[in-house]
This record gives sequence, C-alpha cells and structure tokens, in this order.
Amino acid sequence: MTKQYIPNAFLKIEDDKLYAIFAWSQRTAETITKKSWLTILEIFVHQHYLETAYQEFQKIQFAPIQDHVIQELNKYEQLIAEAIIFLANGSLTIFGKGFRSFIEKEMQFELGELSRENYQVLQKLFSQISLEDDLAAIKNLEDFQKIVEHLEKLGLLSLAPHTINWGDLKKTVPICQAFGLTRGTPVDRYYLSKFLTEIQPQIFGNILEIGGTPKDKDFYQVNPGTSYKILNIEAGPGVDIVGDVHEEAIVEPNSFDSIIIFNVLEHCYAPWIAVENIQKWLKPGGKCFAMVPSAIRLHATPMDYWRPLPDAFAWIFRNFSQQKLYVYGNPISVIASYHGIAQEELTAEELDAFHPDYPVATCIVAEK
Repeated sequence: MTKQYIPNAFLKIEDDKLYAIFAWSQRTAETITKKSWLTILEIFVHQHYLETAYQEFQKIQFAPIQDHVIQELNKYEQLIAEAIIFLANGSLTIFGKGFRSFIEKEMQFELGELSRENYQVLQKLFSQISLEDDLAAIKNLEDFQKIVEHLEKLGLLSLAPHTINWGDLKKTVPICQAFGLTRGTPVDRYYLSKFLTEIQPQIFGNILEIGGTPKDKDFYQVNPGTSYKILNIEAGPGVDIVGDVHEEAIVEPNSFDSIIIFNVLEHCYAPWIAVENIQKWLKPGGKCFAMVPSAIRLHATPMDYWRPLPDAFAWIFRNFSQQKLYVYGNPISVIASYHGIAQEELTAEELDAFHPDYPVATCIVAEK
C-alpha cells in the first residue's frame, strides 16, 4: 500500500523562533528551520499521496504569495505572536488563545479553504520569522521525499486515517502472554539491565533486597557488600526476613547502606508507606534503588495495584535528601511490552530511543 500522510503539528512562535510543539506532552519542541517544512506540511493538509503532493509543490515552489492571501491573513497579524496554528487532516486552524481556544472553542479561525487554493498560508503567517529559504534546493521527487521522511520521523507527518497497516499487531490477545518469555527476554529486563549498569558501583555495605530471591542477586551482579539479606512476604530458600514491607517494625532503623526494590512497589497497596519505611531502615547517606514497570500487563502476584509514573515515583521519594530518576521507553517498546514482544526482536536503537510520554520502566536512586 502506498503511504498517505497528514500533518500532525501545532506551530508556535517563541522568542522569535518557530517551533512545532507537542500537545500536552513532555517532549521538547522541535525548531522549524526551513521554509520547505512549512510548505510541505501545508500541502499534506489537503494532498495525502507523496507524488500528488510533490506535483502541487512544483506549482508553487517559486510563486510569490498572492495578494489576496496577504490581505486576508493581515487580519490575523496581531494574533500570531500568542496563537497556536493547528495542522490536521483537511484543517489549518488558528487558535487565537493557544490551547485555551482548543478547549473552550473560542477564537478559532479556520483557514483550510484559503490554504487549499495556494498552500501559502503558513509562509505568510510566519513571514516575520527568519527561516532558511531552501525551496529552490528541492529539484526532484527524491529531494522532496527525503524531507517528507524527516518530518515523519519528527512526528510532524503521520499516516492518513484508515491507512495504518496493523499487520500482526491487530489482535485482541497478546503475541506472548508471558511478557515475551516464550520468544526471548522481556523488554523491561533490557531497561533493568541498563539501570543496573548505571547504579552497580553505588550499591555497597549492608544490602537489603525487598521482594527478591537468591537468583536475583546473581542477575543483578551487584557487589555483595558486607552482607546481603533478602526480605520477602513469604518464607523460602535464601529469604532472611519474612514480613510485609508495609510493617516498619520488621527491620531495625538505620541498619542498611543499600536497599534494592525492583518490580515490587506496584504490588504494594500503599507504596508510599513502603518507601517511608525504607527511608527509616536506611542509614544516613544510605541509598534506595527502585524500579517499577510503567507499561506492562497485569501480573497479580499476589495483587497488582499500581503503575507509578515518573511524577508519582518522584513524589513517593520526595522526603529523601537527593533523588535521580531514570526513565526508559518509547512508543515502540510500550507496544512490545504490552504485546510480549521480546527485546531480541527490537534493535538497540528502537529500545534506546526515549520519549518522555511513553515510559516502560521508571527507576530511581534516592539517598537518605
């Protein structure tokens, strides 16, 4: 199937620069640097096929902005400094009050029909911004396609509605019901290994692992320290302390240099109480090393209560003197995690790419 595209962008002026911002996102805005980007984004508001879009581009590539377009858009000149321009399928809209206009449905000005006539609306609206005039450098379809692919990679162009190729993902049951274990290594284990590489030198002294088993210590490859004890809610081989992490009295205060708690706090009915206890059990200057899954299927062993996201995780550890978050994931690895696609089926580039709105695993180092 030939790809079809639509724009997926909010444009905003800030400090005399033009940015593509990402709605309700923690992702850093992308700077718009070239006139070709604006022209191509505007064409795809209306023309969705690559070849057709390029034909329209050729028609206007060297054309001056038409007088009637200038006259019409001059009415909005005073709004542009504060406005957001929304580009979507068939729509080019000024939100005069920014996202407030989006929500309250006021001071919205639809310029889609004007744009369809000439594809020069964005050039005029942002004519006061200094952009590289690279239109003449696009000499053929291949040059045009490279820019289209770059805009798609940035997330400013996306597949047109009803053209997504779901392929093997269009399933109402997961590809692997066991987190990816039937296919290889679960994706979250990849991120745990990355976190361990960062923190291993910091783990020392009297060490307590909460919710672990002896084999976990071998997987973590941490320095065994002066001592290594395991706390678990159930008795078993290698378990030194049997008890509930919610109960403060099961561990002496100020008794551990390092406490490890990986993939446990989501199973705690009150993880903030567990963290308060951990802080009491640590010696002054001691550190807690924690990980929770942010995007993974339910695994009730015995119960599964929470998916603490980065902001919540930082808040839970707010009373520690220092903390450092490590967040891993992106849309690809979120899908892989939920579907049980193994880490071996993704490239390192796909796993290591980070998008702040799509965490798979959230980790922290918190110092008492």
